[in-house]
Amino acid sequence: MKVAFRLAIVHIITFIIMIILNYSSATNVGDVANQDQPLIQPAGFAFSIWGVIYVLLFIWILRTFVSGRSTRGVYERVGILPSINFLLNGAWIIAFTQQWLVVSTIIIFLLLITLVVMYLRITNSRDAKFFDRLPFSMYLGWITVASIANVFVTFVQNDVPTFLGLNEMAWSVIMLLIGAALAVGITLYFKDVTYPLVIVWSYVAIFAETPSTFIQVITVVSVIVILAIFLLVVRQKARQRSR
Repeated sequence: MKVAFRLAIVHIITFIIMIILNYSSATNVGDVANQDQPLIQPAGFAFSIWGVIYVLLFIWILRTFVSGRSTRGVYERVGILPSINFLLNGAWIIAFTQQWLVVSTIIIFLLLITLVVMYLRITNSRDAKFFDRLPFSMYLGWITVASIANVFVTFVQNDVPTFLGLNEMAWSVIMLLIGAALAVGITLYFKDVTYPLVIVWSYVAIFAETPSTFIQVITVVSVIVILAIFLLVVRQKARQRSR
């Protein structure tokens, strides 16, 4: 049995474990997140993106069994990391629903690191096609915002009013701007048109949920800038294809 096939079997097993843990605890995650909400908290509808991410990841795994040699090479480049990611995802669910918020913050950043490494390995592969990166672009975009939100939930629910001399409002603005800058940078550098749309989706959900008018203004401005860069890259890609 080839390496890619063996990896795919492990991925399927860990994927199923992740799905069971996620869907058995989905309501509890919402209950914890809604206690003493921070200024940065996506509205409930935003979490429907998990369904899309999981479907795409499952298709990505199944493609191993029908893909050609070049695509299997992409799968071998990411190695066991998807399974590690899936297990971290399940561990995060347990930690967050048990309100081990500091632990959940550590886990979600480990989750983020695995996504960044996989994203870079796929992107830097000469054999990678659009769908090889698609699930991880979407997954990385969502976890970028989710990790920020997780930090704020941890601070608010542990009654930490300031950090490094800055209050929640200041940090909220800083992190939203950093998130927007990441979206712009990844769109321009990697020519990724999926990641920025996920950030836009997240910011729209934050706009809908936050009680702060100022945070709403920041999200609107960020969305406009991200979409402008997105359209620029889409236009550049269209020109390259027409040549």
